[in-house]
Amino acid sequence: MIRKMTEKKSLYGNLAVFLFSIAALLVLIISIVTSILIDYISDFLLESIEERLLASGRSVAHLVTPEELAELVVPEDMEKPLFTEIRERLIAFADESNLLFVYYLRPVDNNMWQFIMDNDRGEDAVNLASDLIADEETPRRVLNEGRAVTVNLGEYSLGYEHILSAFAPIFDRTGKVIAIAGVDISDEQLILTRYQIRSFSLVLLISIVFVIISGFLSFLIYKKREAIFSLRFKQQELMSFLARSFISAQDITLVINDALRISGEFLKTSRILIGIAEENTAMSHAVYVWCGVDTISTAPDTEGLNDIINSFPPEQPEDIPLIFCDNIRENSRYTIMEIVGVKAFIMVPLYLDGKFWAVLSVEECQNIRKWTESDRQLIVTLSSLIAGAMNRDLREKERDAALTQAEQASQAKSIFLANMSHEIRTPMNAIIGMTTIAKFSQDITKKEDCLKKIEDASNHLLGIINDILDMSKIEANKFELSFTDFNFEKMLQKVVNVINFRVDEKELDFSIFIDKNIPPSLYGDDQRLAQVITNLLSNAVKFTPEHGSVRLNTELEKEENRVCTIRISVADTGIGITAEQQSRLFSSFEQADSSTSRKFGGTGLGLVISKRIVDMMDGDFRVESEPGKGSIFTFWVKLKRGKHQQKNLLSPGIGWKNIRVLAVDDAEDIREYFKDIAKGMGLFLQTASNGEEALELIETKGPYNIYFVDWKMPGMDGIELSRRIKEKGGASVIIMISAVQWLAIEAEAKMAGVDKFLSKPLFPSTIADCINQCLGQNNLVADTERKVERIDDFAGNRILLAEDVEINREIVLTLLEPLSLIIDCAENGAQAVELFIKDPEKYGLIFMDVQMPEMDGYEATSRIRAFEEDRRKNLNPEFSRETPNDSEVLQEIPIIAMTANVFREDIEKCLASGMNAHVGKPLDFDEVLTILRIYLKKR
Repeated sequence: MIRKMTEKKSLYGNLAVFLFSIAALLVLIISIVTSILIDYISDFLLESIEERLLASGRSVAHLVTPEELAELVVPEDMEKPLFTEIRERLIAFADESNLLFVYYLRPVDNNMWQFIMDNDRGEDAVNLASDLIADEETPRRVLNEGRAVTVNLGEYSLGYEHILSAFAPIFDRTGKVIAIAGVDISDEQLILTRYQIRSFSLVLLISIVFVIISGFLSFLIYKKREAIFSLRFKQQELMSFLARSFISAQDITLVINDALRISGEFLKTSRILIGIAEENTAMSHAVYVWCGVDTISTAPDTEGLNDIINSFPPEQPEDIPLIFCDNIRENSRYTIMEIVGVKAFIMVPLYLDGKFWAVLSVEECQNIRKWTESDRQLIVTLSSLIAGAMNRDLREKERDAALTQAEQASQAKSIFLANMSHEIRTPMNAIIGMTTIAKFSQDITKKEDCLKKIEDASNHLLGIINDILDMSKIEANKFELSFTDFNFEKMLQKVVNVINFRVDEKELDFSIFIDKNIPPSLYGDDQRLAQVITNLLSNAVKFTPEHGSVRLNTELEKEENRVCTIRISVADTGIGITAEQQSRLFSSFEQADSSTSRKFGGTGLGLVISKRIVDMMDGDFRVESEPGKGSIFTFWVKLKRGKHQQKNLLSPGIGWKNIRVLAVDDAEDIREYFKDIAKGMGLFLQTASNGEEALELIETKGPYNIYFVDWKMPGMDGIELSRRIKEKGGASVIIMISAVQWLAIEAEAKMAGVDKFLSKPLFPSTIADCINQCLGQNNLVADTERKVERIDDFAGNRILLAEDVEINREIVLTLLEPLSLIIDCAENGAQAVELFIKDPEKYGLIFMDVQMPEMDGYEATSRIRAFEEDRRKNLNPEFSRETPNDSEVLQEIPIIAMTANVFREDIEKCLASGMNAHVGKPLDFDEVLTILRIYLKKR
């Protein structure tokens, strides 16, 4: 009933306001139109006066003839009767026309004017004897335009204020203006009249506006009083509605958001939020927020507001406290609220289970605001309603979060175990199966094939284990880089050697481009960089079908302060990746999809580790791919320029400019690659795209010293071209280049006259080495190196192997058997120490495992070093007979850690315990051989 009465009263009030507004608008329009008409009449009156002046000026111009004016030139001419006669004419015309002044002017040189005469009877009359006057704009216009004009109202000549003038031209018989006639009237009455008219118009308009404003103010006062009553009624309705909403079955989050919105719209404020102060930090954030203006929002995290938020009692008091501020600039305690754009606010605490949890903050961000008692009551009520709902909401969120976390952890564990089970069991199945086949097979060839497959599966399994270890280091934040100077090209060669077998197996077109601007020596972690490139190339080879193509491209993007930004990309023509799959590429244990994982294998860790390595090298990753059209993986790394200077790869002492080289390949990028390499080496080189073009070059330009010939070309292949070149005679050297294995084409190639073979992809150093060898250089060095590799013989050296696992001891003994070493074994650290102390001169080196029963490798090493220190100080009486100055007797024995613990901290721990070096398991024979060459004497 009250609501209907309020609505009816509001309708009548609005109708009255509407009718008054229409009437006021009509009166205002009428007054404006009246003012415009009055102003128009004023302007019309002025125009009429100006037209009268112009007519008078023309009449004065006709009172005299050009001939008469020609007789009046100098002051003496004023004595002529004609002067008096004409002057009388002017006086008579001025009196008849009620003009103030009538006069004639004549232009003279230097932009000056001469008065001829006027109608003044007094002493101030002007005539031929008066001074010349300066040129003015209006007379000049008459002279130039040949028409009568008036001076604008208010624009006067100096000394002639309150005069309104008009000027008319006087023409001679030829039409030339020889003088002008001027007439003047007083403008004081005109200006006064015009001012009075406009003043009346303005007063009328102001009076009407004042009446209208007064009427509206009266209505506003009435409406304000009515609005106060209506606001109180609406606030009661709002509280009732909110109370019903919070006991409904709706989702609590929706209820709270609706409550904030409805309350914010009712209060017409900028923002309402529920804020939480984080523990042990200076940050706070909003868990619920409503903004009334699109341009106003709130940051997810804010620093600096916790002092205000935490100012409420930690335990819920009987009466809920409240703080408010109408203008934060008037209270220094609350000026911090400016960082979130607040100008005025009310803040009420929310207590959950009697403990302070958050605050309800009502904020005004556009203007300062006077908070009323009604505002404060509404906000306190709202906080009470929300506090109860928040308790339920938080409990449900905690329950849902715990359930989700448990499900995700279970799912992640299942995915990880499924991936690892599949990836580890696959090579293990091959190892066990091939071992069984080899055990029962009597065929030597079959046994060798089984051993080869066991080796491949073992290496694959080792790669999986290394990925898992790297990932565990990343998760533990212990993944680090090891920086050193390295040769960029040699690093790439090692990578290519790793994947070449799979490239050959799938008969892929594999090419490499190395930017000649990349410094040959760089400073960084070459092993980790090689790991990234190997991973990308392995993936490219894995996902590219047979006879597809893979390309590795390297480019120096820029160099600043000796820091090189290098871009490396791997492109393939493989299966491609969708945009959705790309978003998950760098997530742990994930590949494009489950079918990909089952078809191609892989743990899904490679790209995650690669991304981490690139990030640590201040780089970035980018993926471009389209399903069915291949992929391009690009990454950038920053590496310092190394200390080693670039050297010419070609041997000195040879006139390389006189050596002629021809490269024949149907691939344009290979030919351009040869040109770039030759340019960098200062070598004369020409290219041909096929056999026919090559033979034509030989015919026209003569034979070349060295030929690089591609094996597979359309039309005439490399074998046929080599045969024809050899038929022409000469001492030329033919080097065949191909991606296929040399053994597959060796017999046919040698019969055709091919001298050497170079495997693709090509590297500048391998090309240079091949050219050097062809011309007889480095052969001696190469032969010597091959001889050294063949005759590594450590006969007479005895070493000690401390290893608790029997099969590991057997592997080391068998691996080192060809080197003629004498090896004693200890099954734990205590035995190793005992054997060494018994006869310290017996051994030249100790391979020490780390994890062993009774005494581990760290403790054993420490005791051996302590024993050696005692000997040096001659503190052990048992060895007092030894010669203390014998440096060989007292020299520290090399102890090499031989362990599967390969983390950086493990290696550092080995070195800190007194060991000299570290060799990881499974053993790399070349690495072990390098250690032996450093520490043992060869026969």
